[in-house]
Amino acid sequence: MGTGKNQLFVCNSNELGEAQHKTLGVKYKGELHSVIIFRFKHRVYAYINQCVHMPKQLTCEKDVIFDDTGKLLRCSMHGIVYDPETGISQSTMCNGEQLRSIRIIEQGGVINFCDKRISTLT
Repeated sequence: MGTGKNQLFVCNSNELGEAQHKTLGVKYKGELHSVIIFRFKHRVYAYINQCVHMPKQLTCEKDVIFDDTGKLLRCSMHGIVYDPETGISQSTMCNGEQLRSIRIIEQGGVINFCDKRISTLT
């Protein structure tokens, strides 16, 4: 369901509370991927749901995306942590590597992808 030029509906704003997340399947650059969408410090972020350490989803072992402090994203398999606002790894092993960001917008009570690399939701 599109709501504007090059926009794909994700959810209504009230469906994504602070520190909550959801995952959606998308076609990204013509290939199927999982995207993780979450709210952190009242802003919405989206990344391809794949750890930079190994090609595993951040949620592959547990459906939890934040570490115990609630301040960093964390891969449930190996514990690699990321800055939620930039996607940059804070772990020594993958220091400086970055999650692939997806452009997303929240306005009028709706959250939409606004990334030309995403063609459809799956």
